[in-house]
Amino acid sequence: MQRKTPLSFMSRRRVAASVSGIVAVAMLGAGAAYLMRDPVPHFMQRRSALASVVEGASSVEDGFRLTPVRVTATSGLSLELVVRRAVADSGRQLPLAVILGGHYTGRDVARMLGDTHGVVVAALSYPFTGDLRPDAATFLRQIPRVRAAFLDTPPAVMLALDHLLRLPGVDTARVEAVGVSLGAPFMCIAGALDRRFTRVWSIHGSGGSYTPLEANMRRTIRFAPLRSVAAAIADVIIAGPRLDPVRWVPRVAPRPFIMVNASGDERLPRRAVDALYRAAREPKEIVWMSGRHVHGDRATILRLVNIVIGRVREASP
Repeated sequence: MQRKTPLSFMSRRRVAASVSGIVAVAMLGAGAAYLMRDPVPHFMQRRSALASVVEGASSVEDGFRLTPVRVTATSGLSLELVVRRAVADSGRQLPLAVILGGHYTGRDVARMLGDTHGVVVAALSYPFTGDLRPDAATFLRQIPRVRAAFLDTPPAVMLALDHLLRLPGVDTARVEAVGVSLGAPFMCIAGALDRRFTRVWSIHGSGGSYTPLEANMRRTIRFAPLRSVAAAIADVIIAGPRLDPVRWVPRVAPRPFIMVNASGDERLPRRAVDALYRAAREPKEIVWMSGRHVHGDRATILRLVNIVIGRVREASP
């Protein structure tokens, strides 16, 4: 009989390397699948039910009463917002506009809106407790919080609506979901899931998750291959493909969907803007305005307010 010889040392190393590679790929695949699982059960669990509402002291600025509010769900999810209503509108039944803007402004945008007579406005902050302007090291430590905030924002919007629709003087048949910049994808998701919103707005928003991330990283990561890898990793971590508004916006119909976009937007690739509009079903509309992406500057905000609030007033009886 021919005697079997054991594997050589190099052969054993190759086999071990192959097995390790297969295991690593399998683990990466399982990890990616876990990170990008269906978010709807999480949304519903976190939204749960309204547990408490704490109102802060109101103030009056330029004829508008501003009331800070903190709402908390039975799940522990918590959100801060400001309700803005003209003092002269007291006693009237008015439409409601729920606004989610950039992560720097949050609920403070309520102080920058100009003339919103005839509309109750609620400006929301994000359910994020970390550093809004982190350095590279801080950002890495905050990755779990960033992911949690992304997944908590749509249910937080619905939780806020649980409170807002109980306010006196709010017309529950005229409720606008207004997402601005970073807030646009989240409002598309909340508007798709919550039929209490009667119209959904995407302001300076787009479709996609990887494409906007990669485009925005161009300012800080100039080496294209590295930028592509960083954007791809970040996209998976924040469950970007699952939160892509292109997946959600078809569910808004038959309620109206309106996009307002800047012709000179330097942050959002035109193909990503077009992708979101194509995905939406009728009735839908896109409005183009001149200028660049909104950066929290008051002049651009006032132009956007005039477009949105003007349409809301037009629909009022």
